[in-house]
Amino acid sequence: MLGKRITTLRKKAGLTQEELAKKLNVTRSALSQYELGTREPNYDLLLKIADFFEVTADYLLRGEEHYKELASEINKRSDTRYAAIDGHDFEDEEKDEILVNALKQIDGLEKIIKEHLEKKSNERNK
Repeated sequence: MLGKRITTLRKKAGLTQEELAKKLNVTRSALSQYELGTREPNYDLLLKIADFFEVTADYLLRGEEHYKELASEINKRSDTRYAAIDGHDFEDEEKDEILVNALKQIDGLEKIIKEHLEKKSNERNK
């Protein structure tokens, strides 16, 4: 299913396999294998693909459309929160705490994605 989603996103963007492969810094052959489902991208490449198409890695892996909408909503809320934070005179310690909490959330999400990819990889190797 991951491969089909990559193919669909690539075609929606009006890109050939060769063009997308260059943008992702992979070979056309590797991209073709990802799209066919005979090979899966590693964690870093999965994130690069998600960033390129402005979708979440979770969307690529699970394919549920609401993840894209959710990511958009989170980005909007983050922008609003940042604007609210930026407009206030917080103490440096308070700003540091806000940033540390945000980074912890990001780390947690990255761990979840990595564990999911490892699980899928282990299932394939059985």
